[in-house]
Amino acid sequence: MTEPIRILVADDQGVIRMGLAMILDHEPDLTTIAQAENGEEALRLIDRYDPDVVLMDIRMPVMDGLVATERITRANREAGRSRPAVLVLTTFDDEAYVLAAVRAGASGFLLKDTDPDLLVSAVRAVYRGDSLVDPASTRVLLERCMELERQVGGTATGTQPEPDQRWVGPLSQLSEREREILVWMARGLSNRDLASKLFVSETTVKTHVSSVLSKLGLTSRVQAVVVAYEAGVVRPGEADVRWDS
Repeated sequence: MTEPIRILVADDQGVIRMGLAMILDHEPDLTTIAQAENGEEALRLIDRYDPDVVLMDIRMPVMDGLVATERITRANREAGRSRPAVLVLTTFDDEAYVLAAVRAGASGFLLKDTDPDLLVSAVRAVYRGDSLVDPASTRVLLERCMELERQVGGTATGTQPEPDQRWVGPLSQLSEREREILVWMARGLSNRDLASKLFVSETTVKTHVSSVLSKLGLTSRVQAVVVAYEAGVVRPGEADVRWDS
């Protein structure tokens, strides 16, 4: 039997921690191995229990979830590993938190009042290396990307804004296939979808995805959404971005 996905829940409210644990532990392939009430404690427990996924609240005392996520991401990068993956949970449906969580290295973003089935699917998705963002938060994220695009290129009808120059150099390092992969990632295709569309194996897709993220200096697929829009590789209105479980 395959070992269950090991999860650490970090939230400063005990009732929420227990509620999340109950939902997760109800699933045969998921198990909550530890709970933390702040980011600092979460980091200690990660070292002790080595979880696969961390459910991370954003606003916590002592150390907030964004700082903790950044430290987890940096530790993963320095150790050459991809876990634990961080799935951020918050009650604040605010673009600043969405982008901050993504840029901190979170693999996903969900509101605390999300449907339990979506929460479970999200944990499985980030464990597999996919990314997931709550649909409502995705709209906020894309609206922010559109705002960034208008700031760069103006709002006149028919005016196409220039790409964010920060990404010109990194994007030039991508091969034609890797650029194609970036576009389809930004449009929400999973590894399985990409394999089917490009007529290659999922293993090959994972290799391409890893190369894209490495060359762009990213830590998760969901960060690719921001880059693709900021860089003008994909423009608002061209795609309905979603992350499948």
